Amino acid sequence: MRVLASGRTEVGCVRKHNEDNFLVEPEVGLFVVADGLGGHAAGEVASRIVVDKIGDFISHTAERDRTWPVEYEVDLSYDGNRLKAALLLADQGILDDIRDNPERESMGSTVVACLVQADRATLVHVGDSRAYLLNSSGIQQVTRDHSWVAEQVANGILTPDEARHHPFRNVITQALGNGGDLDVAVQEIQVKELDRILLCSDGLSGMIQDRAIWEIVEQASDVEAATAKLIDTAMANGGEDNITVVIIAFHPE
Repeated sequence: MRVLASGRTEVGCVRKHNEDNFLVEPEVGLFVVADGLGGHAAGEVASRIVVDKIGDFISHTAERDRTWPVEYEVDLSYDGNRLKAALLLADQGILDDIRDNPERESMGSTVVACLVQADRATLVHVGDSRAYLLNSSGIQQVTRDHSWVAEQVANGILTPDEARHHPFRNVITQALGNGGDLDVAVQEIQVKELDRILLCSDGLSGMIQDRAIWEIVEQASDVEAATAKLIDTAMANGGEDNITVVIIAFHPE
């Protein structure tokens, strides 16, 4: 299959600074969205560290190596281990920067990353940045938010609609740079021709319902048009946060 991809980020209509960062490297098969936390430009520093650390590690591990910076998990694929190790290194990178710059002690970042090899997509995430799988049948949220409201939905306490409007909807339970143990979620999915994977920060998912996201992508002429329309729609709906979107499309050769 041929992989086409597009990424874009916008500050939105409310925030003064864009603390999101993203990475689109089709030649490597790597795609990342990171949503920085901390304000006063520190969030941008954290999300930049994340995309840089992940990009560097994935590039340097394209060929298998005997050395490994963290424990290698035999239950995960090689690509699953690559992405999980990359996130752990990004987490440490933020902590190292905070040690050298104590004024940034509150910074951190969410992240969702995808590594594509042939018809397999390996996904990892921490926080509430999301991955969706879209095709002619509809849209499926592949990741589960590390957030307070997502936990309440999973436990049957809140409905998805209640969670969407809950005053605690932005409270996340996991982030890179927080200094605690990370629960890095790793999964693999098989992709088919005409499937699309969408990665986004909550500045998109919080402004557009899943069904509307699917309709916009389905109706767009290509991935660039879909990315632009999603950003524009999130802005038109209020643009309450920074908005970042990456779309990966799988086409016949």
